[in-house]
Amino acid sequence: MIEPPLTPNAIAYAWERLWALAGAEELTIPRVYGPPHTPLPAPGVIISPAAAEAWEQLIQLPPNSLNWLPAEALFPPGYPRPFDDALPVLFWGETAGKRPPVRVREDGSILFAIDLIATILFMLTRWEEIVIAQRDSHDRLPATASVAYRQGFLDQPVVDRYAIILQAWLQKRFPSWQRPQRGFSLRLSHDIDHLRRFLHPNEALRQTIHDLWRQKRPVWALEDIRDFLMGRLWLDHNPYLSAMDNLAQLDEQAGYRGVFYIMAAVPAAYDEGFPVHTPALVRRLRELSARGHIIGIHPGYHTYLDPIRYQAEKARLETTLGRNIHHARQHYLRFRVPDTWRIAAQAGVVEDATLGYHDHEGFRCGTAHPFPVFDLIADHTLPVREHPLHVMDSTLITYRGLTPAQGLARLRHLARRVQEVGGEMHLLWHNTLTPPNRRPWMEVYRRFVTAPATVP
Repeated sequence: MIEPPLTPNAIAYAWERLWALAGAEELTIPRVYGPPHTPLPAPGVIISPAAAEAWEQLIQLPPNSLNWLPAEALFPPGYPRPFDDALPVLFWGETAGKRPPVRVREDGSILFAIDLIATILFMLTRWEEIVIAQRDSHDRLPATASVAYRQGFLDQPVVDRYAIILQAWLQKRFPSWQRPQRGFSLRLSHDIDHLRRFLHPNEALRQTIHDLWRQKRPVWALEDIRDFLMGRLWLDHNPYLSAMDNLAQLDEQAGYRGVFYIMAAVPAAYDEGFPVHTPALVRRLRELSARGHIIGIHPGYHTYLDPIRYQAEKARLETTLGRNIHHARQHYLRFRVPDTWRIAAQAGVVEDATLGYHDHEGFRCGTAHPFPVFDLIADHTLPVREHPLHVMDSTLITYRGLTPAQGLARLRHLARRVQEVGGEMHLLWHNTLTPPNRRPWMEVYRRFVTAPATVP
C-alpha cells in the first residue's frame, strides 16, 4: 500500500489548487492545515486533517456507505447556493469533531472539520489508481472500481463544489473581497483513430451482406459500398475525413474551436497505423489549424508505458506538420499514474486530456477545471496540465448502451453540474459516427453543442 501523499509539497499543491478554484488568489489571509485550535496571527482558514489511515479506509468502504451532508449544512446561513443536493464527505478531520462541518471560530477564522486538502489530493493525484489493482483487458481502471462510482458521486465535480463552499465562507467572512464570476464553457475534442471505414475488402463485404440481408436495409448496403470505394479511390471525400470537417463546423457554430488528436502510430494491435503524411489528411489538418482548431497527438495503444514509442509518434506528426505538438490524449484512454504523465512531460507535451473513464461518463478527477499534475511518487508538480475528460460518445453508445435521447439527457445533466461550478465541460466525439446506425449520435452532438441547455 503506497502511503497517502501528505508531504509538505503535496499539501502546498492542494492549498494552491483549492485557493485557485475558490478564486481567492488575491486574498492574503493565514491558512493552516492542522489542529482546530491552532492560533493564527489574524483571521484565516483552518482545515483539520484526517487520520492517515482514512485513505486506505476510504477505498475499502462498502458501496454507498460514505457520509453525505445536505448543501444547506455546508454553506453559510442565508447564502445563495448554486446547488442544493447533498455532498459526500470523503475525509473527516481527525480531531475537529463531526458537527458542525464548517464554523467560524471565536477569533473569526473559518474552521473546516472536513479535510478538503486530502479530498483534493485524493481526487487530483489519482492515488487510488495506484493502490486499486482491478483492471480491464486493456489495463484500464474501470469506473466501477473507483471510489466515486462505488460511493455514488461520479456525476459530481466534488473538488469544485467544495471550493465553491470555501468561496462562500470567504465571501461571508470577508465581505470586502469580491468573488470572481465564472461562466460555463465547452471543451470539444475529437480523436482521429481511423481514416477509412473499411481497411480490407472483406470487411466491406461482410458489412454490406449484413445490412442487406440481416437488416433489410438496401440503402445502408449501398452506403457500405460507397464508403469502401471512397476510402480506396477518392480519399479526400471519404466519410471519415468529411466528418472531421463536419465536426469542426459544428464546433465553430457553437463558438468554439476543437482539439483534433491525430494518430501517428505504425500498424499494430489496436492501432490502424494509417500514414500520417497522407496528403488528404495533411491538407485537412493545415486547414483546421488555420481556422483556429488545435492539432494534438493521439499516442497509440502501446505508448502509455513506452516513452520511446510515445516520442517517436509525436516526432512523426511534428515532422509531417512542421510544428511542435503540445496536446495529447492516449488511445483507448490507456493510462498509468503517474508514469504516463511523466512520459508526456518528457516528450514536451504540456496538456494531457486522457483522464475520463471509458465505461462511464462523469468526473474521474472530481473537477471541471484543468489542473497542473502532481507526481505523488516524485513529490513534485510536473510541467503538464490535465484537462479531464467528462464524456465520450462511445461511452454512451457502447458501454452504457443508451439511446440518443438518453445520451442527450445525460449530457445536459452533466452540463448543469459543470455550470453550477463555473467550469468547462469536456466532450470527445469521434469522426467515425458516419454509418447510418451511428448517425443519430452526430445529431445528438449538434443539438448539444449548439444548445447545451445548461439550465433546467
